[in-house]
Amino acid sequence: MNGFVETDNLSYFRVNRQAYVSSQVYQQELDEVFEKSWLYLAHLSELSAAGDFLTRDVGGRNLIIQRQDNDEITVFLNACAHRGARVCAESQGNTQRFTCPYHGWTYDGRGALVGQPDKAAYEFRGQCDRSLKLHQVTHEVYKGFVFIHFAPSQQSLREYLGQAADYIDLILDQSQASLEIIPGAFEHAIEANWKLLAENGVDAYHLPFAHKRYLEYLNTLGTDPASHKRTGLGLALGNGHALIMSGPPSTGRPIAYWSPLFPEQLKASIATRFEQLVERFGQDRAEAIAHTNKSLFIFPNLVINDILGLNIRTFFPVSATQVNVTVWGAGFSDESQQERAARINGLISFIGPGGFGTPDDVEILESCQQAYAHSALGYSDFSRGLGPGTQRHTDEEQNRSFWREWSRRLSRQVPLRHLALAV
Repeated sequence: MNGFVETDNLSYFRVNRQAYVSSQVYQQELDEVFEKSWLYLAHLSELSAAGDFLTRDVGGRNLIIQRQDNDEITVFLNACAHRGARVCAESQGNTQRFTCPYHGWTYDGRGALVGQPDKAAYEFRGQCDRSLKLHQVTHEVYKGFVFIHFAPSQQSLREYLGQAADYIDLILDQSQASLEIIPGAFEHAIEANWKLLAENGVDAYHLPFAHKRYLEYLNTLGTDPASHKRTGLGLALGNGHALIMSGPPSTGRPIAYWSPLFPEQLKASIATRFEQLVERFGQDRAEAIAHTNKSLFIFPNLVINDILGLNIRTFFPVSATQVNVTVWGAGFSDESQQERAARINGLISFIGPGGFGTPDDVEILESCQQAYAHSALGYSDFSRGLGPGTQRHTDEEQNRSFWREWSRRLSRQVPLRHLALAV
């Protein structure tokens, strides 16, 4: 380990809290983690027609992703090759051209320079210099999920995902229809280190304590209180990826598990969906798909929550003590209007700004960060389940998976003893 993470791999696993507050560590993370990882950008369903584009901040850069006439996807830095001004100010739309507002240089959807005012002043005999084009960003797609990376070389996306791809497949298997992102997004900032959010995304241990109000609310709707005591798995999936999976889901699931949170008239259609899953996959996989909640963490900053409502969450640090978060809801194209409404209601009741879950988590994570500002507090403990080697969803093997990969990435950087004043 790199001095921040200490473990004997038998009885203790702890992280020095300087890792959460050091500005020097933050700069190293930008170089060793975010510059050298596959990062989630978008889902193909957000670009349904030729010419559709999105602009999105990923890894500290503003990017343009666009669908071309041949269904090819292109990804570019949103920066003019001339002086670097953004060539697209809109967050989404449809166009065949991007024009820089500074000097009027124009680019097509493949990033080529196709318009240059006063071209005769340049040395290319009135023609645009084809070497002056938008900077292309490497991307790959897995089952509709578009990832990018900035490193000069990188293993394939499929290799990077490793075992995590199996659980993306499990989530997508809940319908033969295509996944689609629900229009709109929830964006917010947390005054806390980004790694606290990475830990929280696959932490089931905190549910009955941090989200007690939500469980009490579910009880008032007629859910079975015993269902709050779920059983499940917490898995390290390699490369820093991790999963928690548990059931039965007290909140129900729009795909094949009815609960009192849903309208009574959805009971029959949800039961039919489960029968279809059994026909397709057999009883065991059908139950894994429909009767379990899943939170899948893709290192370093993507969480796919397949719970009451399916949602996709990314986060990126803007300093050692602040992280920006974006959440998108998702569903399947064959859902009825009523099923989609149930999915959205489930999402906003827990994840949204007025929901039960997000405000609880934000308040607690910010309180953790405030405590970490005092170096005398020492270490955070992640030893739960280490000794017995269990894989319960309420243990912390999934958190240890993150910290092992983080430590590996930063192992050649400045050791802890040199960071005493770097906070």
